[in-house]
Amino acid sequence: MYSLALTRAGHDVVVANDGLAALQAVLAARPDFIFLDIRMPKMDGTEVLRSLASAEITRDIPVVMLSNYDEPGIVRSSLSLGAREYLVKAATNPAELSRIVSNWVKGAG
Repeated sequence: MYSLALTRAGHDVVVANDGLAALQAVLAARPDFIFLDIRMPKMDGTEVLRSLASAEITRDIPVVMLSNYDEPGIVRSSLSLGAREYLVKAATNPAELSRIVSNWVKGAG
């Protein structure tokens, strides 16, 4: 649903089904922006975010967490690791995603 909304808004979208695949996709595609979930197989979103933040080639890519988990500790941890925002899926309309990308990426949208 989110991928479709972003594609319809004119964005190129790469989807990864687990955290390890997400890291590999980031290295291969070098995206301008990342939406990242917390709960994923193989490597959770916090681990992925930590890896992205620690690597020189990925640390400047804006990451916005998009998850159903809204526990304050997870939100704080994500923001302290470098996430630009933390959005809860249930409170985020897929149509808003393109605007969110535009907030963080020059020339997007």
